[in-house]
Amino acid sequence: MKNVSIWKSSVKQLNHSKLRSDTECDVLIIGGGITGVSTLYHLSSSNLKTILVEQNKIGWSVTGNNTGKLNYLQNDLIDKIRKNYNDEVASLYLKSQIKTINNIVKTIKDKKIDCDLKKVNTYLYTNKESEAIKLMNLRVFLEKNGIKTIKKSLDYIDNKYSFCALDTYVLNPIKLLYGLIRVNDYIYEDTCIRKIIKNQSNFVCYTNECKIRAKWVILASHYPYFNIPFLFPLKASLEKSYISFSKSNINNISLINYSSPFKSFASYKNGLIYLSNNHSSCNKVDESKNFNLLLNDLNKLKLSPLNLWSNIDIMTSDGLPYIGVLKEKMLIGTGYNTWGLTNGFLAGKILSDIILNRNNEYISLFDPNRFNQKIFWGSFINAFKSISGYISGLKMGTYTCPHMGCKLIYNRFEKTWDCPCHGSRFDENGKCISSPSNRDISLKK
Repeated sequence: MKNVSIWKSSVKQLNHSKLRSDTECDVLIIGGGITGVSTLYHLSSSNLKTILVEQNKIGWSVTGNNTGKLNYLQNDLIDKIRKNYNDEVASLYLKSQIKTINNIVKTIKDKKIDCDLKKVNTYLYTNKESEAIKLMNLRVFLEKNGIKTIKKSLDYIDNKYSFCALDTYVLNPIKLLYGLIRVNDYIYEDTCIRKIIKNQSNFVCYTNECKIRAKWVILASHYPYFNIPFLFPLKASLEKSYISFSKSNINNISLINYSSPFKSFASYKNGLIYLSNNHSSCNKVDESKNFNLLLNDLNKLKLSPLNLWSNIDIMTSDGLPYIGVLKEKMLIGTGYNTWGLTNGFLAGKILSDIILNRNNEYISLFDPNRFNQKIFWGSFINAFKSISGYISGLKMGTYTCPHMGCKLIYNRFEKTWDCPCHGSRFDENGKCISSPSNRDISLKK
């Protein structure tokens, strides 16, 4: 059994050089996941010199650990947006997801990207009597927005109340990223930005060895780790989930339940990707117990895992991502509420349109500086969870996270040191493999 995602174990890793000398550019993208690569792709037709830096390897962090779904049936997220705003806002969000899925599929076909794209039928279900009406009302909402649904259940798993939708997909996200990259793109791996200083004319971004001058900076890392007046803990929380890949003869389907704790699976080639046991990253820090719960689920389904891994997602307080202008000429894309493939690609389009001064109907929808008074106090609950996790994390583990001093927990399944407070991860040698930390740790010999 491999302790990495099925995506990582099925591709040959691309290698890009490290930046070792001072340089200048029009746009600097910090982060080599779906957001960063999509932004680079969408800016490729402009005359702007764009540089992308990644502190590790392209696609090897959060993007390379997701479930590979392109899906607009996003559990209860649409209903959350309807509750926090209204049906008009929820309809616009739904439209953004469908349009982006169509754009991704078109891009894959036009560029002939071999990323194992497969159309699947997606089932949304619940086994709770209390959620049956919610599921029915959501189906009505989808139909009003032009989505054809089918009242249908699935024999493979208990799904008492369910319906099915078409035109959803599964793909290999790392292969998608690799297919979007051009030979002449300016991409530097193993290049971590330590500090950003804004002067009158541009940004000066420092690595350990050199500096980059840029007119625009895009924060495309999973968690915005620079000291900016964004009050991120008040606007989002972190959620961890556990994922597997097993051999299976189930074909062309995807399934997810309506509300947390989520169970999700999708067929991929000759197997099944299964996710379960999501929780706040500040809680349940016993990784062995959480992985064993996943293994128990697989045993009930008579599945034997070939791959086991975990992922951390940023959950926003109002259900909408943060995509757009953070402050003058500094942009951000984050907070995708577990649906990073679609929203990351969409972020690349929005951010590039902002830089190129193009109209985009979703700019105001995802404004990172928006304020929703309706959920303002709820945001403090997320902040309290983060602070509580930070305090409890100080008392645990052996090694300290360079980000904010939280004690790290050893994850023996994936052989990583994980921060329960803000989601930083380090390999067994102490190398940082996921932000918000932008520094390695020193392990005692």
